Amino acid sequence: MENDSIIILGMGNKLFGDDGAGIVIAEKLEEIYKDNDLVKVNYTNWGGLRIIDLLSGFNSAIVIDAIKTNKFPPGYIHQFDYKQIINSVRMISFHDVNFATAVEFGRKMEIPMPENIVVFAIEANEVETFNENLSLPVETAVDECLKLVCNEVEKIQKETKKELTET
Repeated sequence: MENDSIIILGMGNKLFGDDGAGIVIAEKLEEIYKDNDLVKVNYTNWGGLRIIDLLSGFNSAIVIDAIKTNKFPPGYIHQFDYKQIINSVRMISFHDVNFATAVEFGRKMEIPMPENIVVFAIEANEVETFNENLSLPVETAVDECLKLVCNEVEKIQKETKKELTET
């Protein structure tokens, strides 16, 4: 595992309206980072133990997903440590383990998991009906979240360079 490798993982399902926000953002980031060998962009509509395979081998991870807390207006962008995200659509399942448990399980199995995992979650409006379009507030939040993710990548890379020069 390289010290400066980053995985950006968009989670969602574009067939369920706002639930597709993480995938939409990941597709845009894929174009931005296509020539950067240290940043890999991937996306999935699965959570649970499958997360281990997607995150293993990277030093840092940025996860993007939709969330529905009903405590914030649609389009609000949350930033979490991965252990805080039990309310996301794919972060927990009745048939599988939640995101944080999957990461911790991977670590206990001595699978190299990212030390640094940041989650950006866009407050969703509608995620339960078939609809291939994002709602206006979530669509508006996509560009802002894109900037936040790019800033986070830059921050991780600067911290990594600083650590490498200090050793």
